[in-house]
Amino acid sequence: MGEIIGRFHPLIVHLPIGMLILAFIIELMSKKKEYLRLAMPLILKVTIFFTILAWFTGWIMPKEGEFDERLVGLHFWFALAVTIITIILYLLYQRRGTKIGRYYFPLFVINMALLSLTGHFGGSLTHGEDFLTKPIGTKKLKKVSDVNSLVIYDDLVQPILKKRCFSCHNAGKKKGGLLMSTHEGLEKGGDEGIVLVKGKANASSLYTRLLLPIEKEDRMPPKGKKGPSKNELKLIAWWINQGADFTSKVGETEKNEEIESILQGYVSSVSKLDATGLEPITEEQIVSFANNGISVFPLSADSPFAVASLARNTDLKKSQLKKLRSITKNITELDLSFTNVDDAMLSVVSSFKNLQKLKLQKTNVSSKGIKHLKSLEHLQSLNLYGTQVDDAALEYLSEMPALNVLYLWQTNVEEEALQEFKLKKPLLSISYKIDDDIFGDARLKPPLITADKDIFEDTLRISLDLNFKNVDLHYTTNGSNPDSTSQKYTGPFLIDKTSTIKAVSIKSGWGTSEIADGLFTKIGHKVAEIRLEEEPNDKYKAKGAKSLIDFEKGSISHVDGKWLGYEGKHMIATIDLGTRKTVNSVVVSALENTSSYIFFPKQIEVAYSQDGTTFTSNNRIDIPITDGPTEPSIKLFLVELDAVETQFLKLSVIGTLKNPDWHPAPGAKNWIFVDEVLID
Repeated sequence: MGEIIGRFHPLIVHLPIGMLILAFIIELMSKKKEYLRLAMPLILKVTIFFTILAWFTGWIMPKEGEFDERLVGLHFWFALAVTIITIILYLLYQRRGTKIGRYYFPLFVINMALLSLTGHFGGSLTHGEDFLTKPIGTKKLKKVSDVNSLVIYDDLVQPILKKRCFSCHNAGKKKGGLLMSTHEGLEKGGDEGIVLVKGKANASSLYTRLLLPIEKEDRMPPKGKKGPSKNELKLIAWWINQGADFTSKVGETEKNEEIESILQGYVSSVSKLDATGLEPITEEQIVSFANNGISVFPLSADSPFAVASLARNTDLKKSQLKKLRSITKNITELDLSFTNVDDAMLSVVSSFKNLQKLKLQKTNVSSKGIKHLKSLEHLQSLNLYGTQVDDAALEYLSEMPALNVLYLWQTNVEEEALQEFKLKKPLLSISYKIDDDIFGDARLKPPLITADKDIFEDTLRISLDLNFKNVDLHYTTNGSNPDSTSQKYTGPFLIDKTSTIKAVSIKSGWGTSEIADGLFTKIGHKVAEIRLEEEPNDKYKAKGAKSLIDFEKGSISHVDGKWLGYEGKHMIATIDLGTRKTVNSVVVSALENTSSYIFFPKQIEVAYSQDGTTFTSNNRIDIPITDGPTEPSIKLFLVELDAVETQFLKLSVIGTLKNPDWHPAPGAKNWIFVDEVLID
């Protein structure tokens, strides 16, 4: 129980921080607004309570050997100091105006400084000691003209690991006991053993965990964080298979055609402009261009290079662009944004051989016009935001050797084509949507599946809802996973049989949501009689076996008198349908409340018989055991059967019998709770 309470520390800790900051602000403002002082005693009392609670939960919070002991100690003792001083502040506030009360405000200032340090050490534990001082954003990959000079680990592999793994495996926070920010840490491994088997990528968990589906518990990085790309995974595997040497260079290592192709994406042309013999633009030229609606100005007082702008001219003529031909070698930046520039006009732009930066956002340019820009060997930045370019433009863009910044927001370039393009040009910074590295695997919320009830007799009206505009909802009614090709939701629909409804939210530019699901059960066959092989616990026996077929659902409270509870035992029931009937499925309603030692069953099996004595197994389902504490919940479990005509069924609801190792009482007997069995 202590560990569970301790895990609330990250949730609680921000409240006293905010309360202390609020109290300090009120103290400063109350010098001019005395009435604010009326709130101080209450605020300080509440702050004391939550400060003590935060300190206590932090003290008992499981550290699991993952954090740097020095940082844990600093965070702990500074937090204790803040807690004690906050109590003293309250006492001194009561003595304001006295000799000792004069220490109130100076001590408050000291406490705010201590609070800042406490927060800093807490942040260092979770984000690394350099989380305040390290550069914002991901460090750009090294650009070279000869890829063979790159050190494989330092220049190719480490940047990938730093971006995806270091936040949880650094000197301040060693998740799973694994330190990845040093060579020694990688080779040593973590609590579960070594993660790097030199020469064998498929035997190295450093690599294999990156391949797991996102829903898997062991997948790294965990759910919510974006994993390496396909090419990045291939580079990691290649490095490991080649011996995982930390000093070897690309040119010293064997490479197949696939790796050679990937490495070519790390070659970048270094753009160097030749200013030999180039005269700076004159004042007369600047004035002349201005008279023609063109703004031209030099990059600096002593530079021959210049910036030209015709931005927001919606009546731009090709002849105006041609007026710049006399200084095409001088122009390194050209702004044509929010103009009527089209593909034909870009043929003029292609003559600006020293152009490094080109702005074409919100123009009439399409992929056909981008073809004219291929000859611009010095072009580094290209803004195509809000243009009509599509996938065809990517072919031309890939031929621009110096290009390192590209803006494609609100274009017709498809996500799939862009992802392939990114694999070929890993050094290219592309602004297309919200940065994946900031938000990880950005996803919509799944839709809400609603109905008046989950057990029905004739038909049931199902609704899907999501409070988010311009989102398509797609669903299935047969239990299969939905996607964009599944039935599109246009309004409430009816079901007339037991159905597993699954639904997703889909919006262009966003990741598909997780799958929402709901089981809705039709009352098919009335049960003539049901017998239990063993009676439930006396405390939780409801109305006995009849409680399983009375169509009265229990609540999330296991003491509401509607649940059958079995402690350390399985529930086995024999069901008599009265006459032979065709049975297609069985649904079992169960409760889970791990804090009360109640778990969903781990298996449900259905067998059938014609005489009620000899049973033949028909089907069973295996149910995963929760890997951590859960809120109380009720779930319907569907066992689909090979349609069989029978009178008798045997239902075996198999429990886990004992609490799992993560539970506060590992190994203790646990319960299964069942309240309804439905036959269709």
